[in-house]
Amino acid sequence: MRLPTQYNQRTPLRFNITPLIDVVFLLIIFFLVASHFVRSEQAEPVDLPSATGGDTKRDEALHRLTVTVDRDGQMFISAEAQSQQSVFQRIDGLQMAAAAADVNPEVRLRADREARCGSVRELIEHCAARNIRSIQFAVSVGGSD
Repeated sequence: MRLPTQYNQRTPLRFNITPLIDVVFLLIIFFLVASHFVRSEQAEPVDLPSATGGDTKRDEALHRLTVTVDRDGQMFISAEAQSQQSVFQRIDGLQMAAAAADVNPEVRLRADREARCGSVRELIEHCAARNIRSIQFAVSVGGSD
């Protein structure tokens, strides 16, 4: 076998890193876009009531619905305004899906401290009528107002 005569021992091999740079930039763009969607998916900002203590568990349940109630009584799911009837329909759907999977559904309420109690009470009563026993309230822990 004959070796090529053009090969020079002193010339180092050169690697083309352009594809590697392209991949890194694509990953950076992906994570920037993903973080934007995660932040925009957050619920409507509300002034939560304060509490001296609370549970900070952040486990991810498949059968959970977070409902936000602002100071005017408007309800939001995933930062989208919803009518009370559509929120009740979502709770009904949550209960049916959880019953089919044989798990306990959970409803999380994020109510503004200035919100009227009537909207929150109706949500709790609707959950109780659908046999949803896990209702959690979001609070601001450590505040003393």
